[in-house]
Amino acid sequence: GQPPVPRPAAPAPARPAPVSRPTLRLGSMLSLAEVMQEHPLLGRFGIGAFSPGTKTPEQRRAEIAEGREELASSEATVLRVVGWLRENITPIKTPAAGSYGMKHVAERAMGTYITNGEFIAAALMLGYTHRYVTPNVLFGMSAKDVARARAPR
Repeated sequence: GQPPVPRPAAPAPARPAPVSRPTLRLGSMLSLAEVMQEHPLLGRFGIGAFSPGTKTPEQRRAEIAEGREELASSEATVLRVVGWLRENITPIKTPAAGSYGMKHVAERAMGTYITNGEFIAAALMLGYTHRYVTPNVLFGMSAKDVARARAPR
């Protein structure tokens, strides 16, 4: 046999590049109908029914159905919230901002009443990371942006 072919010398390890965390970007937007299809318990109130333990299954179903109809008919408000979120709140990976508190922040900033479900739908349409904490939802929203939005004007 032939002697082994010598391997070329390995290049010196390069210095690792500085780690930079890419900012999450809001992707393509879903429609309100698509979000409602993906989240069948989403309605005007939020996720599910108000005080579900005090209601029969039929009462819960009826309340959720009515809340979904109300949410579907408030698309104009949801789209205004979408615009406010895009302009003011940067998405992050870790869901920590509660929908109910954030709805109040958006209400003060926009000068109009917003339901919890309208806020949730807008954030879901934009693709913020989320986690259910029924009836609310935690969203991945920049704490710095949230604090700035909460600050008195």
